[in-house]
Amino acid sequence: MASILLIGALAMLVGGVVMQLVYHVTLAPLWVGIFAGILLSIPLEIWDFPNPDVIIKAITLKDRLLMVCFGLVIGLGAILLYALNLFVPVLHWGIKAFFVPGVVIGGLLFGVGVAVAGYFPGTIWIALGQGRRDAVYAVIGGLLGALTWSLIFGQARYFFWDILNFGPITWPTLFGLTTKVDELIVAVIFGLLMISMWLFIPRRQGGKACVLHLTGKTKEVMPLEDEISEFKEDYPKIPDYVIEAVSVQQPPRSSRIIFALAFDFTLVAVAVIVLRQIFGESTTYAWIWSQILYFIDPRWAASLPYFQLFGGLKIVNGVPVDKPFSEIGWEPLSDLGTFLGGLISSVFITKRFMGFKPWTPHIWRNRFGNTPGSGSRLIHRRLPSPIWRQNGQWLRQRTY
Repeated sequence: MASILLIGALAMLVGGVVMQLVYHVTLAPLWVGIFAGILLSIPLEIWDFPNPDVIIKAITLKDRLLMVCFGLVIGLGAILLYALNLFVPVLHWGIKAFFVPGVVIGGLLFGVGVAVAGYFPGTIWIALGQGRRDAVYAVIGGLLGALTWSLIFGQARYFFWDILNFGPITWPTLFGLTTKVDELIVAVIFGLLMISMWLFIPRRQGGKACVLHLTGKTKEVMPLEDEISEFKEDYPKIPDYVIEAVSVQQPPRSSRIIFALAFDFTLVAVAVIVLRQIFGESTTYAWIWSQILYFIDPRWAASLPYFQLFGGLKIVNGVPVDKPFSEIGWEPLSDLGTFLGGLISSVFITKRFMGFKPWTPHIWRNRFGNTPGSGSRLIHRRLPSPIWRQNGQWLRQRTY
Protein backbone atom coordinates (compact mmCIF):
# COMPACT_ATOMS: atom_id res chain seq x y z
CA MET A 1 0.00 0.00 0.00
CA ALA A 2 2.83 2.41 0.83
CA SER A 3 4.24 1.76 -2.67
CA ILE A 4 0.91 2.56 -4.33
CA LEU A 5 0.58 5.78 -2.35
CA LEU A 6 4.15 6.70 -3.20
CA ILE A 7 3.48 6.24 -6.93
CA GLY A 8 0.38 8.43 -6.68
CA ALA A 9 2.25 11.14 -4.78
CA LEU A 10 5.13 11.12 -7.27
CA ALA A 11 2.69 11.32 -10.17
CA MET A 12 1.01 14.35 -8.62
CA LEU A 13 4.30 16.14 -7.96
CA VAL A 14 5.84 15.36 -11.35
CA GLY A 15 2.56 16.31 -13.03
CA GLY A 16 2.63 19.70 -11.32
CA VAL A 17 6.21 20.37 -12.41
CA VAL A 18 5.48 19.29 -16.01
CA MET A 19 2.31 21.40 -15.99
CA GLN A 20 4.37 24.51 -15.28
CA LEU A 21 7.59 23.84 -17.22
CA VAL A 22 6.10 22.24 -20.35
CA TYR A 23 2.57 23.61 -20.61
CA HIS A 24 3.20 26.93 -18.82
CA VAL A 25 0.07 26.48 -16.70
CA THR A 26 0.37 27.63 -13.09
CA LEU A 27 -3.02 26.61 -11.67
CA ALA A 28 -4.32 23.05 -11.66
CA PRO A 29 -8.08 22.41 -12.06
CA LEU A 30 -10.15 22.48 -8.88
CA TRP A 31 -11.08 18.80 -9.12
CA VAL A 32 -7.44 17.80 -8.57
CA GLY A 33 -7.99 18.81 -4.94
CA ILE A 34 -10.14 15.70 -4.43
CA PHE A 35 -7.24 13.41 -5.28
CA ALA A 36 -4.85 15.49 -3.19
CA GLY A 37 -7.16 15.05 -0.21
CA ILE A 38 -7.36 11.29 -0.74
CA LEU A 39 -3.57 10.88 -0.98
CA LEU A 40 -3.01 13.04 2.09
CA SER A 41 -5.64 11.43 4.29
CA ILE A 42 -4.87 7.75 3.72
CA PRO A 43 -1.49 7.88 5.54
CA LEU A 44 -3.14 9.79 8.38
CA GLU A 45 -5.87 7.16 8.65
CA ILE A 46 -3.31 4.36 8.61
CA TRP A 47 -1.48 6.16 11.44
CA ASP A 48 -4.90 6.40 13.19
CA PHE A 49 -4.57 10.16 13.63
CA PRO A 50 -8.39 10.56 13.42
CA ASN A 51 -8.52 8.74 16.78
CA PRO A 52 -8.89 11.32 19.60
CA ASP A 53 -6.91 9.03 21.92
CA VAL A 54 -3.94 9.19 19.54
CA ILE A 55 -4.09 12.99 19.32
CA ILE A 56 -4.33 13.43 23.09
CA LYS A 57 -1.45 11.00 23.65
CA ALA A 58 0.58 13.08 21.23
CA ILE A 59 -0.26 16.32 23.05
CA THR A 60 0.78 14.78 26.37
CA LEU A 61 3.93 13.31 24.72
CA LYS A 62 2.99 9.76 25.70
CA ASP A 63 3.18 8.82 22.03
CA ARG A 64 5.30 11.12 19.88
CA LEU A 65 4.36 9.58 16.53
CA LEU A 66 2.50 12.68 15.38
CA MET A 67 5.34 14.97 16.48
CA VAL A 68 8.16 12.99 14.88
CA CYS A 69 6.18 12.28 11.70
CA PHE A 70 5.38 15.93 11.14
CA GLY A 71 8.96 16.85 12.01
CA LEU A 72 10.05 14.49 9.25
CA VAL A 73 7.41 15.79 6.83
CA ILE A 74 8.25 19.45 7.50
CA GLY A 75 11.99 18.82 7.21
CA LEU A 76 11.85 16.83 3.98
CA GLY A 77 9.18 19.13 2.56
CA ALA A 78 11.14 22.31 3.25
CA ILE A 79 14.25 21.00 1.50
CA LEU A 80 12.31 19.65 -1.49
CA LEU A 81 10.13 22.73 -1.83
CA TYR A 82 12.97 25.23 -1.84
CA ALA A 83 14.93 23.02 -4.22
CA LEU A 84 11.99 23.12 -6.63
CA ASN A 85 11.84 26.88 -6.13
CA LEU A 86 15.13 27.13 -8.02
CA PHE A 87 13.52 26.20 -11.35
CA VAL A 88 9.70 25.95 -11.02
CA PRO A 89 8.23 29.30 -12.15
CA VAL A 90 5.39 29.67 -9.60
CA LEU A 91 5.00 28.13 -6.17
CA HIS A 92 1.77 28.91 -4.34
CA TRP A 93 3.25 29.50 -0.89
CA GLY A 94 0.23 30.91 0.94
CA ILE A 95 2.39 32.42 3.72
CA LYS A 96 0.13 34.09 6.26
CA ALA A 97 0.80 37.39 8.02
CA PHE A 98 2.09 37.31 11.58
CA PHE A 99 -0.48 39.34 13.55
CA VAL A 100 0.43 38.80 17.18
CA PRO A 101 -2.97 39.00 18.96
CA GLY A 102 -4.67 36.78 16.41
CA VAL A 103 -1.90 34.18 16.34
CA VAL A 104 -1.43 34.03 20.12
CA ILE A 105 -5.08 34.08 21.19
CA GLY A 106 -6.23 32.02 18.22
CA GLY A 107 -3.46 29.50 18.86
CA LEU A 108 -4.46 29.13 22.50
CA LEU A 109 -8.12 28.60 21.59
CA PHE A 110 -7.14 26.18 18.86
CA GLY A 111 -4.90 24.18 21.21
CA VAL A 112 -7.57 23.94 23.89
CA GLY A 113 -10.11 22.82 21.33
CA VAL A 114 -7.82 20.12 19.96
CA ALA A 115 -7.00 18.88 23.47
CA VAL A 116 -10.66 18.67 24.47
CA ALA A 117 -12.09 17.28 21.24
CA GLY A 118 -9.09 15.24 20.11
CA TYR A 119 -9.49 16.51 16.54
CA PHE A 120 -7.85 18.92 14.14
CA PRO A 121 -10.09 20.58 11.52
CA GLY A 122 -8.80 18.16 8.89
CA THR A 123 -8.79 14.97 10.93
CA ILE A 124 -12.50 15.48 11.62
CA TRP A 125 -13.24 14.75 7.95
CA ILE A 126 -11.07 11.62 8.06
CA ALA A 127 -12.86 10.55 11.25
CA LEU A 128 -16.22 10.94 9.50
CA GLY A 129 -14.90 8.68 6.76
CA GLN A 130 -13.80 6.29 9.50
CA GLY A 131 -17.39 6.20 10.78
CA ARG A 132 -16.78 7.88 14.15
CA ARG A 133 -19.96 9.09 15.79
CA ASP A 134 -18.16 11.64 18.00
CA ALA A 135 -16.77 13.26 14.84
CA VAL A 136 -20.32 14.32 13.94
CA TYR A 137 -20.43 16.42 17.11
CA ALA A 138 -16.95 17.76 16.39
CA VAL A 139 -18.14 18.94 12.96
CA ILE A 140 -21.12 20.66 14.57
CA GLY A 141 -18.78 22.38 17.01
CA GLY A 142 -16.47 23.45 14.19
CA LEU A 143 -19.38 24.85 12.21
CA LEU A 144 -20.69 26.81 15.21
CA GLY A 145 -17.24 28.22 15.89
CA ALA A 146 -16.80 29.21 12.25
CA LEU A 147 -20.22 30.90 12.22
CA THR A 148 -19.41 32.86 15.36
CA TRP A 149 -16.09 34.09 13.96
CA SER A 150 -17.65 34.96 10.60
CA LEU A 151 -20.31 37.09 12.30
CA ILE A 152 -17.95 39.00 14.63
CA PHE A 153 -15.03 39.31 12.21
CA GLY A 154 -15.98 42.79 11.02
CA GLN A 155 -15.82 44.15 14.57
CA ALA A 156 -12.92 41.98 15.77
CA ARG A 157 -10.64 42.36 12.76
CA TYR A 158 -8.79 45.45 13.97
CA PHE A 159 -7.71 43.89 17.27
CA PHE A 160 -6.91 40.41 15.98
CA TRP A 161 -5.51 41.19 12.52
CA ASP A 162 -4.34 44.81 12.37
CA ILE A 163 -2.61 45.37 15.73
CA LEU A 164 1.03 44.22 15.72
CA ASN A 165 0.71 42.87 12.20
CA PHE A 166 4.23 42.21 10.90
CA GLY A 167 3.15 40.73 7.61
CA PRO A 168 4.45 37.43 6.19
CA ILE A 169 7.67 36.34 7.94
CA THR A 170 10.05 33.55 6.96
CA TRP A 171 13.44 32.53 8.36
CA PRO A 172 15.31 33.90 5.30
CA THR A 173 13.61 37.31 5.58
CA LEU A 174 14.51 37.51 9.26
CA PHE A 175 18.19 37.34 8.26
CA GLY A 176 17.81 39.58 5.24
CA LEU A 177 18.33 36.76 2.73
CA THR A 178 16.52 37.22 -0.55
CA THR A 179 18.09 34.99 -3.23
CA LYS A 180 16.66 31.56 -3.96
CA VAL A 181 19.99 29.90 -3.22
CA ASP A 182 20.13 31.59 0.20
CA GLU A 183 16.59 30.41 0.88
CA LEU A 184 17.54 26.85 -0.04
CA ILE A 185 20.52 26.91 2.35
CA VAL A 186 18.27 28.06 5.20
CA ALA A 187 15.72 25.39 4.24
CA VAL A 188 18.38 22.67 4.36
CA ILE A 189 19.53 23.74 7.83
CA PHE A 190 15.95 24.03 9.09
CA GLY A 191 14.97 20.78 7.41
CA LEU A 192 17.80 18.81 8.98
CA LEU A 193 16.80 20.11 12.41
CA MET A 194 13.23 18.92 11.82
CA ILE A 195 14.36 15.55 10.47
CA SER A 196 16.52 15.09 13.59
CA MET A 197 13.27 14.90 15.59
CA TRP A 198 12.44 11.71 13.70
CA LEU A 199 15.93 10.33 13.98
CA PHE A 200 16.76 10.92 17.62
CA ILE A 201 13.54 11.38 19.63
CA PRO A 202 11.98 8.13 20.90
CA ARG A 203 8.40 7.58 19.85
CA ARG A 204 7.46 6.22 23.28
CA GLN A 205 8.48 7.24 26.77
CA GLY A 206 11.41 5.09 27.79
CA GLY A 207 11.97 3.83 24.25
CA LYS A 208 14.94 3.96 21.91
CA ALA A 209 15.51 6.63 19.28
CA CYS A 210 13.58 6.18 16.04
CA VAL A 211 16.82 6.11 14.01
CA LEU A 212 17.80 2.89 15.79
CA HIS A 213 14.52 1.27 14.79
CA LEU A 214 14.79 2.60 11.24
CA THR A 215 18.28 1.11 10.76
CA GLY A 216 17.54 -2.11 12.67
CA LYS A 217 20.16 -1.35 15.34
CA THR A 218 17.81 -2.29 18.16
CA LYS A 219 15.42 -5.19 18.75
CA GLU A 220 13.41 -3.30 21.34
CA VAL A 221 9.71 -4.08 21.56
CA MET A 222 7.66 -1.77 23.73
CA PRO A 223 5.23 -3.50 26.15
CA LEU A 224 1.96 -1.80 25.21
CA GLU A 225 -0.71 -4.18 26.45
CA ASP A 226 -3.22 -1.42 27.21
CA GLU A 227 -2.90 0.08 23.76
CA ILE A 228 -3.29 -3.24 21.96
CA SER A 229 -6.36 -4.02 24.05
CA GLU A 230 -7.86 -0.67 23.10
CA PHE A 231 -7.20 -1.32 19.41
CA LYS A 232 -8.82 -4.74 19.57
CA GLU A 233 -11.86 -3.37 21.37
CA ASP A 234 -12.30 -0.33 19.12
CA TYR A 235 -11.51 -2.12 15.85
CA PRO A 236 -12.51 -5.80 16.09
CA LYS A 237 -11.64 -6.40 12.42
CA ILE A 238 -8.26 -4.65 12.42
CA PRO A 239 -5.67 -6.88 10.70
CA ASP A 240 -2.63 -7.97 12.66
CA TYR A 241 -0.33 -6.41 10.08
CA VAL A 242 -1.75 -2.95 10.85
CA ILE A 243 -1.05 -3.37 14.55
CA GLU A 244 2.42 -4.74 13.84
CA ALA A 245 3.40 -2.18 11.23
CA VAL A 246 2.01 1.06 12.61
CA SER A 247 0.38 0.81 16.01
CA VAL A 248 3.26 -0.81 17.87
CA GLN A 249 6.87 0.29 17.75
CA GLN A 250 8.82 -2.65 16.40
CA PRO A 251 12.24 -2.91 14.81
CA PRO A 252 12.76 -2.16 12.02
CA ARG A 253 9.63 -2.83 9.96
CA SER A 254 7.21 -0.39 11.55
CA SER A 255 9.67 2.50 11.47
CA ARG A 256 10.36 1.90 7.79
CA ILE A 257 6.67 1.69 6.90
CA ILE A 258 5.94 4.86 8.87
CA PHE A 259 8.86 6.56 7.10
CA ALA A 260 7.45 5.52 3.71
CA LEU A 261 4.00 6.89 4.60
CA ALA A 262 5.57 10.13 5.85
CA PHE A 263 7.51 10.47 2.59
CA ASP A 264 4.28 9.98 0.61
CA PHE A 265 2.61 12.67 2.72
CA THR A 266 5.59 14.98 2.10
CA LEU A 267 5.44 14.57 -1.67
CA VAL A 268 1.71 15.36 -1.78
CA ALA A 269 2.09 18.37 0.56
CA VAL A 270 4.77 19.78 -1.75
CA ALA A 271 2.82 18.86 -4.90
CA VAL A 272 -0.25 20.87 -3.90
CA ILE A 273 1.89 24.00 -3.48
CA VAL A 274 3.21 23.43 -7.00
CA LEU A 275 -0.24 22.68 -8.40
CA ARG A 276 -2.51 25.33 -6.93
CA GLN A 277 -2.46 26.25 -3.23
CA ILE A 278 -1.23 25.25 0.17
CA PHE A 279 -3.25 22.50 1.80
CA GLY A 280 -5.72 23.77 4.41
CA GLU A 281 -9.06 22.62 5.74
CA SER A 282 -10.35 24.92 8.48
CA THR A 283 -11.72 27.67 6.19
CA THR A 284 -14.20 25.20 4.70
CA TYR A 285 -16.33 25.46 7.83
CA ALA A 286 -16.89 29.19 7.29
CA TRP A 287 -17.28 28.65 3.53
CA ILE A 288 -20.15 26.22 4.16
CA TRP A 289 -21.93 28.93 6.13
CA SER A 290 -21.33 31.49 3.37
CA GLN A 291 -23.17 29.29 0.90
CA ILE A 292 -25.99 28.43 3.31
CA LEU A 293 -26.58 32.03 4.36
CA TYR A 294 -26.32 33.29 0.79
CA PHE A 295 -29.14 30.92 -0.12
CA ILE A 296 -31.23 32.30 2.78
CA ASP A 297 -30.41 36.03 2.45
CA PRO A 298 -27.99 36.84 -0.38
CA ARG A 299 -27.55 40.55 0.34
CA TRP A 300 -26.89 40.13 4.06
CA ALA A 301 -24.51 37.22 3.56
CA ALA A 302 -22.58 39.05 0.84
CA SER A 303 -22.18 42.06 3.13
CA LEU A 304 -20.27 40.11 5.81
CA PRO A 305 -16.53 40.92 5.54
CA TYR A 306 -15.28 37.40 6.29
CA PHE A 307 -17.44 35.87 3.59
CA GLN A 308 -16.10 38.47 1.18
CA LEU A 309 -12.56 37.36 1.99
CA PHE A 310 -13.03 33.58 1.94
CA GLY A 311 -16.61 32.77 1.00
CA GLY A 312 -16.57 34.03 -2.57
CA LEU A 313 -19.35 36.54 -1.85
CA LYS A 314 -19.33 40.14 -3.11
CA ILE A 315 -21.70 43.01 -3.67
CA VAL A 316 -21.11 44.40 -7.17
CA ASN A 317 -23.03 47.54 -8.19
CA GLY A 318 -25.46 46.89 -5.38
CA VAL A 319 -26.10 43.29 -6.46
CA PRO A 320 -24.96 40.31 -4.33
CA VAL A 321 -22.71 37.91 -6.27
CA ASP A 322 -21.59 34.41 -5.33
CA LYS A 323 -18.46 32.92 -6.91
CA PRO A 324 -18.02 29.97 -4.54
CA PHE A 325 -14.44 28.94 -5.35
CA SER A 326 -12.98 32.31 -6.31
CA GLU A 327 -11.27 32.89 -2.95
CA ILE A 328 -11.12 29.52 -1.19
CA GLY A 329 -9.91 27.58 -4.23
CA TRP A 330 -10.12 23.81 -4.02
CA GLU A 331 -10.24 23.56 -0.21
CA PRO A 332 -13.86 22.27 0.01
CA LEU A 333 -13.01 19.67 -2.66
CA SER A 334 -9.82 18.64 -0.89
CA ASP A 335 -11.88 18.21 2.27
CA LEU A 336 -14.21 15.95 0.31
CA GLY A 337 -11.12 13.99 -0.76
CA THR A 338 -9.99 13.84 2.85
CA PHE A 339 -13.31 12.28 3.82
CA LEU A 340 -13.13 9.81 0.93
CA GLY A 341 -9.56 8.87 1.81
CA GLY A 342 -10.57 8.15 5.39
CA LEU A 343 -13.48 6.04 4.15
CA ILE A 344 -11.40 4.09 1.61
CA SER A 345 -8.58 3.41 4.05
CA SER A 346 -10.79 2.42 7.00
CA VAL A 347 -12.96 0.08 4.91
CA PHE A 348 -10.39 -1.58 2.65
CA ILE A 349 -6.97 -1.20 4.30
CA THR A 350 -7.11 -0.95 8.09
CA LYS A 351 -10.65 -2.30 8.66
CA ARG A 352 -11.17 0.42 11.26
CA PHE A 353 -14.57 1.56 9.95
CA MET A 354 -16.75 2.01 13.06
CA GLY A 355 -20.19 2.41 11.49
CA PHE A 356 -21.01 5.42 13.72
CA LYS A 357 -21.53 3.17 16.72
CA PRO A 358 -21.52 4.74 20.21
CA TRP A 359 -17.93 5.25 21.34
CA THR A 360 -16.09 7.24 23.99
CA PRO A 361 -12.34 7.96 23.87
CA HIS A 362 -10.44 5.79 26.33
CA ILE A 363 -8.77 8.78 27.91
CA TRP A 364 -12.23 10.14 28.78
CA ARG A 365 -13.30 6.75 30.13
CA ASN A 366 -10.22 6.55 32.33
CA ARG A 367 -10.77 10.07 33.62
CA PHE A 368 -14.54 10.14 34.08
CA GLY A 369 -15.50 6.48 34.34
CA ASN A 370 -17.17 4.11 31.97
CA THR A 371 -20.32 2.13 31.45
CA PRO A 372 -20.60 -1.47 32.75
CA GLY A 373 -19.20 -4.10 30.46
CA SER A 374 -16.34 -2.03 29.10
CA GLY A 375 -13.40 -0.12 30.48
CA SER A 376 -9.78 -1.07 30.80
CA ARG A 377 -10.17 -3.72 33.56
CA LEU A 378 -12.88 -5.62 31.72
CA ILE A 379 -10.98 -5.25 28.47
CA HIS A 380 -7.95 -6.92 30.03
CA ARG A 381 -10.15 -9.82 31.16
CA ARG A 382 -11.60 -10.23 27.67
CA LEU A 383 -8.50 -9.76 25.53
CA PRO A 384 -5.06 -11.36 25.64
CA SER A 385 -3.13 -8.06 25.24
CA PRO A 386 -0.70 -9.22 22.54
CA ILE A 387 2.32 -7.19 21.56
CA TRP A 388 4.47 -8.90 18.98
CA ARG A 389 3.56 -11.50 16.38
CA GLN A 390 6.23 -13.98 15.38
CA ASN A 391 5.68 -17.30 13.60
CA GLY A 392 1.95 -16.91 14.14
CA GLN A 393 2.32 -16.29 17.90
CA TRP A 394 1.86 -13.11 19.94
CA LEU A 395 4.70 -12.33 22.35
CA ARG A 396 4.45 -10.04 25.37
CA GLN A 397 7.97 -9.24 26.42
CA ARG A 398 10.64 -6.71 25.65
CA THR A 399 13.67 -8.10 23.83
CA TYR A 400 17.05 -6.52 23.23
